[in-house]
Amino acid sequence: MSRLGDYSKKLTTGKELLIIIIAAILIELVSAAQYYSTYRMLEKQLEERAENELTFKAILVRNTLNSAEDVLKNHLWDIKRNLCLPDSMFGSVERLVSVNRHVRGGFMAYVPDFFAEKGRLFEPYALVTADGISVSQIGGEAHDYTERPFYQMAIASDGGIWVDPYEDAEGAHAFVTSYAVAVPDADGKTAGVAGVDMSLDWLSDTLNSRHIFPSSFNLLLTEAGIPIALPPTDRVSARTSDYIVRLVNDGTFSRTKSRSGRSTLVRFKSDGKKGTLFYANMRGKPHWQIAVVCHDDEVYGELKALRVHILLLILLAVGILLFIIRRFMQSENRLKEKTMEQERMAGELSIASGIQQALLPSDDEALANTEDLSIKGLQIPAKAVGGDLYNAFVRDDKLFFCIGDVSGKGVPAALVMAIVQSMFRTVAARETNPANIMTQLNETVCRNNKENFFVTLFAGVLDLPSGRLRFCNAGHDAPFIIREPDRETSPADCRMMQVTPNLPVGVFDDTAYEMQETHIEKGSAVFLYTDGQTEARNAQRKQFRKDRLQQVLAGSRTTEPRVLVEKAVDALNRFTEGTEQADDLTILSFRYTPREAESLILDEHLTLENDVRQVEQLSTFVKTVTDRLGIGKPLAGQLRLAVEEAVVNVMQYAYPAGRTGTVSVRAASDGRRLKFTVTDSGIPFNPTGVQTADTTLPAEERPVGGLGILLVRKLMDSINYERIDGKNVLTLRKDYAE
Repeated sequence: MSRLGDYSKKLTTGKELLIIIIAAILIELVSAAQYYSTYRMLEKQLEERAENELTFKAILVRNTLNSAEDVLKNHLWDIKRNLCLPDSMFGSVERLVSVNRHVRGGFMAYVPDFFAEKGRLFEPYALVTADGISVSQIGGEAHDYTERPFYQMAIASDGGIWVDPYEDAEGAHAFVTSYAVAVPDADGKTAGVAGVDMSLDWLSDTLNSRHIFPSSFNLLLTEAGIPIALPPTDRVSARTSDYIVRLVNDGTFSRTKSRSGRSTLVRFKSDGKKGTLFYANMRGKPHWQIAVVCHDDEVYGELKALRVHILLLILLAVGILLFIIRRFMQSENRLKEKTMEQERMAGELSIASGIQQALLPSDDEALANTEDLSIKGLQIPAKAVGGDLYNAFVRDDKLFFCIGDVSGKGVPAALVMAIVQSMFRTVAARETNPANIMTQLNETVCRNNKENFFVTLFAGVLDLPSGRLRFCNAGHDAPFIIREPDRETSPADCRMMQVTPNLPVGVFDDTAYEMQETHIEKGSAVFLYTDGQTEARNAQRKQFRKDRLQQVLAGSRTTEPRVLVEKAVDALNRFTEGTEQADDLTILSFRYTPREAESLILDEHLTLENDVRQVEQLSTFVKTVTDRLGIGKPLAGQLRLAVEEAVVNVMQYAYPAGRTGTVSVRAASDGRRLKFTVTDSGIPFNPTGVQTADTTLPAEERPVGGLGILLVRKLMDSINYERIDGKNVLTLRKDYAE
């Protein structure tokens, strides 16, 4: 018997070791799979961030180059007017360089012998210096411009051309790039070439203004691979910069296309550090190459450290698992199969309940982007999982919220609830019209709705600056609006909102939903609920009813959401005491508390005519505001760019061709955030509704305006549009205080 017992123990120990080994292998495989998945995710995110960086910097460079092009195009009429007046041409080129701070010089290079009295070569040139603008005639045998690329390329081209950067010793006396165009005379013959020289000093600051990682840096090269702008040597050594330039130019290095196909990437190792180079050509002319470099230790460093920690945890888990298995195998009592099945089902329902609760927003999450609200949400399912839902979040100074009730109970209803919950968040992230949101939700639920589920749903959008509430109801119970009482002893004014019922979501896929509108006063609260509140029954089978809920809310003598929710739940518990909860209960309440405006430290106004040439006044206005607030130069430049883009959009679209009007710009700050409010009386135009540009398309194929909105969204913290009293009101907000 002793030998048999020893054999049994050895067999048991062998099984334990086998289980431990298998468990350790499985855990390691799961860990490795997670590591690989996370690594690929970070790799994909790196590509997206790098390409966004390339796009953003290319936009900044392109905008600056475009401004120089516009200078020349806008002054061609002046040059043509004085084309046959050699002495007057000096004034034309002087005016050419006076309107753009990036323009170093301007010129008009005539074809040889155009003016016999001026000699064979005649080139009036205006140069911006520290003391002002100097003009001179620089054409001659020492400076034969007819041999220069800018002259030859412009003569051979039908339009304007950009010349690769070069050192201009005769005219600009600096490292410049030139934009030039051939100028015809009255008979259509080429009289010469007019152009502007741009200094490239601004390029380094533009490329290195911000980076996706601390050690990342940018470079700009010509189409032929010649460096134009390199990172400062105090950040990146000249040796490293030269190595990166060789990577771009040397075709022997292995390179691949990114997933999107928008850039080329090269993996490298320099000075013991691995990294990735992303580069792409700018669209349009000049066809320069822009590059960004990221190092692996910043991209994947935390993941690798986490991998080491996970390996240590696996060893610890194996030890714990060994202890648990030994305890389990030493136990003589085994749970019956039915009990184990019940526990498994209970565990799955618990996980499902946890997942469902995780889909609901927390109060802090809903208010993460505003101080104008207090909010409270509550869900108590009748079973482990339920079919009620609510959601609330703030985007672009608007509160998006909904509450709903899925027909049926249990897991099927919970699955529909999860779909509607996630779809609301997805649709509301790009849509501000509640009726449109409801329509898209209805189309989604109706698709493959073989079980014939439907959802009663109420969705609303509250504009926080104005208190304007737009909403759409799909067969749900009407909410209550509670006004703050005049005295603490007075009951609150509680009234039911007048709503159009519409059909529930999921009934017919072609249902037309109606949007309604009302105004929420300061201090008022909105109280939304499901029928688990009003249709709950007590022991005598009597319902709680809406009028009883209205009395409870009015008697609360407050509009604080937390108190309103607690009062409603307490009243329901007292009413149904001794009975089992039969239906899911969900409540969502929020109180509108807009901030006062007396704390403003700055309030400035500017009115512009509907003329893009007045944008220079706007730039001066924004600079004055940012200087008064002590905002740093990089952020101030972003603000000027964003406001200019927004105002130009308004001028172009709110006032169609032939229609005149004004655009009012107000700048207000409370010391922490800066708001620009752009108001016009033009046709209804929502700039935030313009589809952002597809930056993968060539510039000439992109819709007008989309790129500006994309840039404004990147530069500002929020964009809010409302049509108020027949006017378009666009608000741009930036939090600038640390």
